[in-house]
Amino acid sequence: MLEKIKIRLASMGILSSKDDESKDDVLMLMLADATDAVLTYCHRNKLPMKLEYIVRDLVVREIQAENADNVSSVKRGDTQITYAQSITKDNFTEKEICALNAYRRLRMG
Repeated sequence: MLEKIKIRLASMGILSSKDDESKDDVLMLMLADATDAVLTYCHRNKLPMKLEYIVRDLVVREIQAENADNVSSVKRGDTQITYAQSITKDNFTEKEICALNAYRRLRMG
């Protein structure tokens, strides 16, 4: 999924190329947050492949909106990255919510 995100960001000029690794740590963190948001919303433990595009869209949209300036700190040893705003269900568009609802499980009890 990271490679597909990098291709989109390179096409927008945010990354110099799809091989640019300068933002990989931030992208991986944002990818994890977006995946967690989708899994939490859908009440699932594993991400269905058909929902990967939503996770990618969330990450690309957030990077594009902040133009990757949302990183507040980076630590190389043990890889600690902090960015200003995490991705949550509040970042979903109406179109994404409709798509996610098809994969959402009911919680009982």
